[in-house]
Amino acid sequence: MIERAESFPGVSNALVQADAWSPNRAPLLLQSNPFMRSILVSLLRDAGSNDVHVARCADSAVDMMNERLPGVLVSDWNDASTPTEDRLRLIRRIREMDDAVLREMPIIMISQPRSRQEIERARDAGVSEFIITPVAPITIQSRLLSVREKPRDFIQSPRFTGPDRRRRKRHAAGPSYKRMADVDAGLTTPMKAARAAAVSLVQEMQLTGDPLAVRVARSLQRFISHIKAYTLIEAEVADMHRAAISQLSRMAEEGNPLREPVVTGLEQVVEKRMRRG
Repeated sequence: MIERAESFPGVSNALVQADAWSPNRAPLLLQSNPFMRSILVSLLRDAGSNDVHVARCADSAVDMMNERLPGVLVSDWNDASTPTEDRLRLIRRIREMDDAVLREMPIIMISQPRSRQEIERARDAGVSEFIITPVAPITIQSRLLSVREKPRDFIQSPRFTGPDRRRRKRHAAGPSYKRMADVDAGLTTPMKAARAAAVSLVQEMQLTGDPLAVRVARSLQRFISHIKAYTLIEAEVADMHRAAISQLSRMAEEGNPLREPVVTGLEQVVEKRMRRG
């Protein structure tokens, strides 16, 4: 039985196991606007995709993913208030699927001009590439070529699942400091970089208007201000905070009212660690 869009993770396991993903497969275009749909189909064909599968809504897109594995999903933004048509929600569900084949599928989002914060939200949801309209044929071609021939590493961590958001490779293993290149170059220390990252997180969460997310960010800021060195152990605490923020976001989307205990529990854990010294 084919799962409907209300339960995005329900893509057929049998299909995924039987037929591995390939970048040479036909793209799946998810576009609700008829005019843009026609233009994008032509652009995708001009870029070398002779066979283009088209979906007008998330329901149809999920059905098509059940029937055949696309080489890439090309999606509009869609501001519809219907939860099942929220494209960022759909992308997050794809990135959280148990089936690695679809979870790691390249996703290109095409949208009218957006604010920096909105583009970052799309990136954090797991979008591989973001294109602003009007779209030039060469842009479509270059982005398709990029996801096919130079795919970024796929990251799975407590705070993020999706293609590596960094365009350049990391130079060393270890904690993800803010401005890693500056740390590598000796322009700053891991401790200073971690403090800068904590301050930035507070500012970012204040922009969301979510008081619980702000509490989590301030908890991290207090912890970073308290510690004397930033090592892998302290990085784990930072990851706990970012994972909590992701969890709060998912719970808000799902209408889950039990968000307060997530923050309270995290604050209690952090207080214990700070008392240990």
